[in-house]
Amino acid sequence: MKIVSVIVTFNRLKKLKSTIQQSLKENFEKIIIVNNNSTDGTKEYLDALTDDRFIIKHLSENIGGAGGFNVGFDTALKETLADWIVCYDDDAYPKEGAINQFENLKLDEDVASVAGAVFLPNGEVSVMNKVRINPFKNIRNFFNTFVKKKSIYIDEKIYRSSVVVEIDASTFVGYFVRTSVVRKEGLPRKELFIYADDLIYTLQLTRLGYRHLFVPSVKFIHACSTLLNNQDVYDPIWKVYYTYRNRIEMYRVSSRWLYFPITLLQLFPWYRKKQFYQNSQLYVKLLRLAVIDALKQDFSKSHSELLEFIERNQ
Repeated sequence: MKIVSVIVTFNRLKKLKSTIQQSLKENFEKIIIVNNNSTDGTKEYLDALTDDRFIIKHLSENIGGAGGFNVGFDTALKETLADWIVCYDDDAYPKEGAINQFENLKLDEDVASVAGAVFLPNGEVSVMNKVRINPFKNIRNFFNTFVKKKSIYIDEKIYRSSVVVEIDASTFVGYFVRTSVVRKEGLPRKELFIYADDLIYTLQLTRLGYRHLFVPSVKFIHACSTLLNNQDVYDPIWKVYYTYRNRIEMYRVSSRWLYFPITLLQLFPWYRKKQFYQNSQLYVKLLRLAVIDALKQDFSKSHSELLEFIERNQ
């Protein structure tokens, strides 16, 4: 079994060094690092690495996490003989022995992907990386979620057990996927830039009938920061656009035609979040732009165009 890791980085050299140090302890065939045009010395550091397991890709512009994973997956297909790809951020890494745990799994051939259990450095479950089921996948899931009021997230008790659970979606931290599936079904969508690109990718695969397992014995650490005051608040403010545009697309992928009424129900709560932003008018304009583009399924806006929009509306 040949396993290749894909790491996407942007201006987090200190954390990247720790991620690389931990990754080198694992049994990877290759370690692909996609540098999203960092300006903090990342390029010079990566160019000085000598281990022949590294494949370094320096990009001429920042194309976001989604674009970076698109490039990384593509590189794994074209430049390695990998059976599996595992991906994670530049502030995350496999807990020592995680890859050995994965190699020892007895996976059926119809299992396309596996999600590891992601924890914060203090041992708590990483909230932003919680795995989930799709409440719109079938009648049972719909009934459990909307009638019995069960959470779409897997119970945290399972994270500390050895129970393997079938799921529908997970993030790109500790996500393993067969290269044969990626070749057949395609790469992550680079036009999403950041946010929900991983959930959309995994939801699309499970909606096509592929099996996705949560295996808590395969552990990852994510040294990430939490949301501001536990609110869905983003800084810098341009992140607002990607958050809501991609969230609506995630609703579309998971619920199909129901995504439109779901979006309508979310609009007022999203609008009310303007109170958390100093420039509330700009927040509302970005929210409106995100909703319009999402409903039109228009993902053509470049990051530079978005920044120009913000500059004009400051």
